This record gives sequence, structure tokens and C-alpha cells, in this order.
Amino acid sequence: MVSNSLSTSQEVYYLPLNDAGHPDVPGGYIYLPSPTKPAYIVRFAIEGTSSVCREGSLWVNVPREGEQFNRHSFHEFKLYPDFNKTLYIDVPIHCAGAFAFYTTYTPLPDFTSTKAAPPRPTRTETFYLDVSPKLTVNGTVLPIDSLSIFSVISKLMGEYPKDWERHLRGIGQREYNMVHFTPLMQRGSSNSPYSMYDQLTFDPACFPNGEDDVAAMIKSMEETHGLLGLTDVVWNHTANNSKWLEEHPEAGYNLETAPWLEAALELDNALLQYGTDLAMYGLPTELKSAGDLQRVMDGMKPHCLDLVNVWEYYVVKVARDAQAAVEAWMSGITSADSQVEGSKEWPLAQKVNFLRDNALTGADEFAGRFHRKIDPYIAAALLTSIYGHGTSDGQATALEAITQWLHALNVPYYQEYDADVSVIKQQVQNRVRYLRLDEDGPKLGPINKEHAFIESYFTRLPLNETTKKHDPKALFLVNNGWVWAADAMRDNAGSSSRAYLRREVIVWSDCVKLRYGKKPEDNPYLWDFMTRYTRLMAKYFAGFRIDNCHSTPLHVAEYLLDQARDVRPDLAVFAELFTGDEKMDYVFVKRLGLSALIREAMQAWSTQEVSRLVHMHSGRPIGSFEIDKLTAGNKSLTSADGMNGSLPEPAEVVHNIRQTPVHALFMDCTHDNEVPAQKRDARDTLPNAALVN
Repeated sequence: MVSNSLSTSQEVYYLPLNDAGHPDVPGGYIYLPSPTKPAYIVRFAIEGTSSVCREGSLWVNVPREGEQFNRHSFHEFKLYPDFNKTLYIDVPIHCAGAFAFYTTYTPLPDFTSTKAAPPRPTRTETFYLDVSPKLTVNGTVLPIDSLSIFSVISKLMGEYPKDWERHLRGIGQREYNMVHFTPLMQRGSSNSPYSMYDQLTFDPACFPNGEDDVAAMIKSMEETHGLLGLTDVVWNHTANNSKWLEEHPEAGYNLETAPWLEAALELDNALLQYGTDLAMYGLPTELKSAGDLQRVMDGMKPHCLDLVNVWEYYVVKVARDAQAAVEAWMSGITSADSQVEGSKEWPLAQKVNFLRDNALTGADEFAGRFHRKIDPYIAAALLTSIYGHGTSDGQATALEAITQWLHALNVPYYQEYDADVSVIKQQVQNRVRYLRLDEDGPKLGPINKEHAFIESYFTRLPLNETTKKHDPKALFLVNNGWVWAADAMRDNAGSSSRAYLRREVIVWSDCVKLRYGKKPEDNPYLWDFMTRYTRLMAKYFAGFRIDNCHSTPLHVAEYLLDQARDVRPDLAVFAELFTGDEKMDYVFVKRLGLSALIREAMQAWSTQEVSRLVHMHSGRPIGSFEIDKLTAGNKSLTSADGMNGSLPEPAEVVHNIRQTPVHALFMDCTHDNEVPAQKRDARDTLPNAALVN
């Protein structure tokens, strides 16, 4: 039996840091419970002899009581070396969220008998503390693990309040405590909730009175039906017919903001045209067999790829650059002369390598046709070293030599092009097969205007009074999509990726991918617009489900969640996150402070897999326990102001921070996947739901 004195005890979560300043917690993931009154404490424990204590400081951005959170504002706690004790720093936790800490220190100098430069101050990587939100409904606290969530397809719910109220009443009577709404905003031309026409306008068909209806619905849900609201937030894309894109095409990836996509657009246009011209080439327009598909694929190279000359985006233009080099040689203006000594004896490969390493520009870019160029003055230095100063008599010889070198230089770029063409052909073939032949595909039927040969990777904005003021290059916007087994930290439409050229993107042609850049100043309108949308959602909904989280830039999600938590500090945040890598999942979870990841029982392929998922996602086993450490007062500690002090008299309950798996919002069947009747058997609906619940 616990004594009454412990009812007022101070809760402490013990966080030791090792000699390198890293949290000594298995897995490195620190997940803490909801804030309490009085505030519990995170106690950093650092051995006084640790390396990080040498001119060291601990930096923490956990806000103090009454302070607004700013992820870039860190409080400093000085670390003083002490060979006799462990240093303790207590940080009270007053609010939920994702918080960061790191240490700075000066390493010990290397042991040496000679004079050495003093070591420079350094810092550790950034680590994270995730504090769970405190959800309440009608005064009752709902721990994250106690949520029972019912998903609805919002656009099918009818009109509020006459249709919605009866649905919400039934959900509440079945003792769910949260409703997940697919996006409630005005939809684009495809009518998909995830393709929003206007992020700031609620669907007028559902909510005739707009925001007033939503406010009334949430009030009724919470006060009458005991339900909290959870909604999807979509930050990564917008509907391809969003009117605001016409005013602000810079919000997307176009040929002005992303010129490296020019080749992908040229290919996209050519593939669409090829599909239109199939009959003209005597090729089938309705694919009924693998043989029909192969005939169409065989015709793609001569009637499409060869016409668009994509290879020009890879190689140096030999005639142009050879002539420029010879002209520079004839003028006597050269560069890098000292690097070409002895070049008369160089074999061809060495001359080519010299040009590639010293004279080639645009090697790591993918811009316009023949964007790769040779600096003519550096090439002229090589010609001068071998043939002497430029003369009319030697001009033909020099031109022949530099032409040979440039052809050799282009060889790996042609190989690069050939490899990409091979991928393009395979990707197009796989996609067309799925769309028109596969049993589990949509079987779109004849190739025509309604169902084109391929799904377009680009939205082409209409030419009107609004758009005609922009450069025509700005009116081609890349569509959003996803790539199998992609690096979640890589921008698939960025300058370092050729996913759109190589046709590796499974595209959503009704959605334009949004281009945030690295900071708000890179795209002011977009950041401001999506901030207003995010704050509007946080005003009404207790929880977010981040759609397409793996394709949303992390720094963007961090910024927008900061905005949301500014409106609603105790915001539950779930995510649709498919990185394919558990370590990468942890990166997103830690930095965003995710409450849980969406996981689904219907994705299990066997009874054994269902059992594994249920065990993994069902929390700690009933009857398990951990031993808390109880301590009395008057223990010498380092207080929150960084100075030595004493704890108050009441006893402490000290919890060791243990390894925590990523929490799961474990669903029997998600709204965007196949139901049991499609994937297994209709009779599996109730057993599957029972296992999850």
C-alpha cells in the first residue's frame, strides 16, 4: 500500500548522458508522459569526470513555465568538472511537444610530445525529448493509448447538422472517443478529399455555413457525444486546379523554380503525343495482351524517345565546345597553364580526365540541353602545351584533337543516358501493364483522351488573364507522387533527383507537388498560406493525421506543427509514414513529436503476422511492472538554474527512462486500403476488428 506522503511526491524521469554527451537510453528515443500539475522533472545526470564537462554546457529548448516555445531558443546550463560526484540538472516539463537538447564542450588536447594547436570547442548532435499531449473530453483525461477511433469519409456524410448528427450520435453510443475525418476542405476536380481546391474553405456541400458549422459540430461532439475530432492535414500537395496556383505558380516545381525538370517535361509531352499517334503508326490503341503491350513498347524508342533527343541533356556539345577551345587557343588566352606540364606524353585518358576534372562545368547539374560545357581557356592551355601557340596552319590539327578528346569525355554520359532510357522503358511498360492488363489493376481500356497512354507528370495551368503575366515556363507544374523504396529525406523533384525523368514516380495527376524551399523566405506566400490552414485545423481538432508524411519535408512539418501547437499545445499528432526503415521512422517520430504512426491489421499476410502486429502494437503486457526508485529530500543536486542546491522535503519517485518502441495507431482497416471482403473474406471483418480493439 502506498503511503499518503507519496501522493505529493515529486515525479522525476532520470536521463543519464554518457561521456560523449549522448543520452544513455537504449535506442535513443525518449518518450515522456503528458505534463502534470505540479510539473514532473527530467533529471539530466552527467558524471563530473565526463569529457563534456570541460568548458561544457547543456542546452535545452524546453520552455519554462509561462514561456512560449521557440525551437531556436535554448536555455544554457553550465557543466562544471567534479571528480567526486555526478552532476544533476533538473528541467521541469510544463507542456507537450518535441523538444531538443545538445551539449557543447572543449575536448581534451591530443597527447603529444610536440607543440599542438589547442582543441576547438565542439558540440554534440541534437537529441530529442518527446512529451505526450494531454487530451481531455468533458473533463476526463484520455491517454493516447486509450483512444478508440472511428474513421469516416467526410464527403459522404451528407449535410451538417441534419445528416452528421445522427452519425456522430451512433459513433458515441458505440463508445468510441475520437472520430477521424478525412479532409473537410473544398475539393478539387478529382473530388478526392486529399486533393484540396482551397485549404482555407470548408466543403460547402457538407458545411453550408462554413466555419460556423464546424465550430458547432466540434462543440456537439465533445459536449454531447463525448468525442474528440481528428483530421488529416495535407501539406505536401494541392489540387491541380487550385485557383491560387494561377496567381502563385512559384508554389510548385516549374521550369522557373526547378529548371532541371525540363527534360522530364519534354519526355512527358512526347509520351502523351506518342499515345495519341499510336494508330498513325499502326500500333494497337487497346491493349488486350502482353504481345500488344510489347508492340507499343517497341515503337516507343523510334517514335518517341529518339524524337525528343533526351541525350542532349547529358552530353557536352562537341562541335560548339571544340570550336570555342580552338578560338581561345588561337587568341593566346589560356588558363591553368601550370597544370598541363608534360601533357605531350599524356595518353588520351589522362587528357580527358584533365578536362573533366578542371574544365567541365555543369557536371553535377541537370539543366537545359547541352548544359555541360568545357571552359575554352582551360582546354586552350592543354592545346598550347601540346601544339604550342595557336597558328592558322595548326588549327585543323588542334580542332581534330580537341574533338577526339570531347567525344571520349562524352562516353560515360552516353552510358548514363542509355541506363536512364532503360529505366524509363521499364517503368513505362510496368505502369501501362498495371493500368491496362493486370488483374488487380483498373483495366482502363482503350488509349484515348480520357485515359491517356501514361499518367501525366505535369499540370499545365490554363492561359488566362491571371496566368499570362507569368513566364510561360512557370505554367508547367510537377504533380505529386511517391517512389518505391525511396529515401524519405530526398526531394524526388529536387535538383539531385531524376525520378521524374526516369518515370519512377507513381504519380497522382490530380495533385501538384508543393515547393517550400529551405525556409519561409524561399516561398513566402506558400509558407504563410499553409500556416493559416494549419492554425485553422488546430483551432478545432484535437488531433492531426499527417498525410504523406514521408514525402513532406521534415523542416516544413516541424515549422507547421510548431504553429499548430501554438494554437493547441496538447495536440495529438499521428502520421501516415512509410519510410521502409525503422531507424528513419524514429527520425520523423523524434523530430516531430509524433504520438503514433498509422499501422493496419489488414496489411498482415498470415495469422502469424497478425499475431506479431497485435503483440507489438498493444502496449505493455497486463501484469508487467517496473520498479520506481524512491528518494528522500535533502539530496545534493544541481537545480534548474544550474547551481548547486537541495530538493524540497517530500520524497521523490524516480523513473528510469526505458527503451520505448514507436507507438502505433493500430487500425483494423484504414480508409484508403482494401476492406476485408476485397483482401481476405467478408467474414474476417469482425474477428480482425476484435483483435485490434
